[in-house]
Amino acid sequence: MRFLRRLVLLASVGVGVCVFASPSLAAPRAGALTDTLGTAHFLVHYDTDSASPVAITQVKASDVAGMAERAYSAELTDGYPAPLSDGGLGGDNRIDIYVVALAGPLGEADPDGAGVTSSGYISLDKGTGLFYHVVAHELFHLIQFGIWLTPSVSEFWLDEASADWMGYRADGYSLSGFPLSPARDEMSLDCRDPLGGYKCDTNPFYDGGYTRWPFIQFLIEKYGSSFVKDIYAQGAAGAGTAIQSVAAALVAKGTTLADTYNAWITAELSSAYSVKALQGIKPLTIATISTGVDPATFAIQHVTLNHLGARYLKFTRGDDDATHICYAATLNISVALPAGTLSKPAFFWDVKGSTPVQLAVNGSTASAAIPWDTCTYQSGAGYLAIPNASTNVDAADFVVSASMTVDTDTTATPDPPPDQVKVNTPVVPVSEADVAPTLELFGPEILRLSAKDTQLRLIVESNGAGSVQAKLGTISLGTVSIRGGDNDLRFKLPSSVLTALRRSAATPSLLSLTPVSASGATAGEAVTRVVRIAPAKAKPKPKPKPRRK
Repeated sequence: MRFLRRLVLLASVGVGVCVFASPSLAAPRAGALTDTLGTAHFLVHYDTDSASPVAITQVKASDVAGMAERAYSAELTDGYPAPLSDGGLGGDNRIDIYVVALAGPLGEADPDGAGVTSSGYISLDKGTGLFYHVVAHELFHLIQFGIWLTPSVSEFWLDEASADWMGYRADGYSLSGFPLSPARDEMSLDCRDPLGGYKCDTNPFYDGGYTRWPFIQFLIEKYGSSFVKDIYAQGAAGAGTAIQSVAAALVAKGTTLADTYNAWITAELSSAYSVKALQGIKPLTIATISTGVDPATFAIQHVTLNHLGARYLKFTRGDDDATHICYAATLNISVALPAGTLSKPAFFWDVKGSTPVQLAVNGSTASAAIPWDTCTYQSGAGYLAIPNASTNVDAADFVVSASMTVDTDTTATPDPPPDQVKVNTPVVPVSEADVAPTLELFGPEILRLSAKDTQLRLIVESNGAGSVQAKLGTISLGTVSIRGGDNDLRFKLPSSVLTALRRSAATPSLLSLTPVSASGATAGEAVTRVVRIAPAKAKPKPKPKPRRK
């Protein structure tokens, strides 16, 4: 069956995406436009007629051409071939870009012919498509056309996933104007509705395959930036479908699609990518299991998955009461694996320094005994990834059983909280010697002292070395050194201070702890607590001595 396809770049959920239309003859090249602007590899067609709704200036046309040349250089440097020549269809042999009105889409990429390979051209919307991410995305489609035209609409997920990967990569993974959208791992990796319906997702953005670009990123990090070329070469050599082409390229690397899919879902679980834009993203979960503080067997969870799909369960510790003593425990997890799913579940506790734990697979069961405790955590949670790594088993019912045992002879303390989420803002280099550490003070907002207490004892976490200056009201309690991590700080309360506090016990005092850099030159932001002290008990009046008669 001969057909051509149109890649239509739509604006959906905040990001420009290409969506293939139903198989049809290719759209004709743009009609007459008044001007052209050429570079070494591109010819930009645009309109300067003031009456035209798509009119742009020569400066804007040169911006488009400049972005195209930059994308061309980046994509060929990654090991990809130049798009095929169109044989002069747009006026000469250079790649044609048409600046037009697309009534919603940001851009299009169209092949000129049918068969295994083809040349093609790009159309960009005058109002919304003149961005580098869009240009790089569309240019990669032309490179795809030159290696292998995927054989059916159902395969176009691979075109879109890899083109959006290149859009981000060429732009240095910048999220400006093209933010990331949550992954839909529960949807089959190779799902694409051939009729533009709801087979994969009600949103065409997810249905089209764009959010699957992290899978391409995972492959690139393992096998190099030109690995997509290897996939398309397998398709051109007759591998079959897009997913069969991926599988063949992985076999050539000495592995399998099932093992790679399981490894990718484990990477998704812990956002283990080299690209910062993909780090720190927590998986979307379908249920949360609160393990509490007592030994328990939890309700069985049924997780249904189609082929090459995955879902996640969330586990939390404790009972939201951080004041009680907590104990070491063991979380026992067992997953009944449906036949043929080739699944390798994994568990991840989401704090700094943790790594995913693969469940041990024995026959049709995967299981693990996870070190656990009954503490309450303000941040951090456990996530269980359940993948279906098969290419042909759908509606598979995974059965998850979990229980917790508690060791009341071993007390536990919560792990330190994870690092703050990194924000992509400019960083001004500052010498470490001049930076005051940041403090976090554990304990209640109001510190209560008995009438007999003679010192304040505080647990303070610091992100670096330095010192702390303590004041109670206007009275200095002195300065102590601190290190990075937890610090047990103790301040002696002078007798004069205690006397004053006891006399005014009804009026609380403010304790302030000011961090100071190791050099002593820079003070940081103080943390404060309210201090109340119980009044001293009045001495009983002596009983009067009886008078002698």
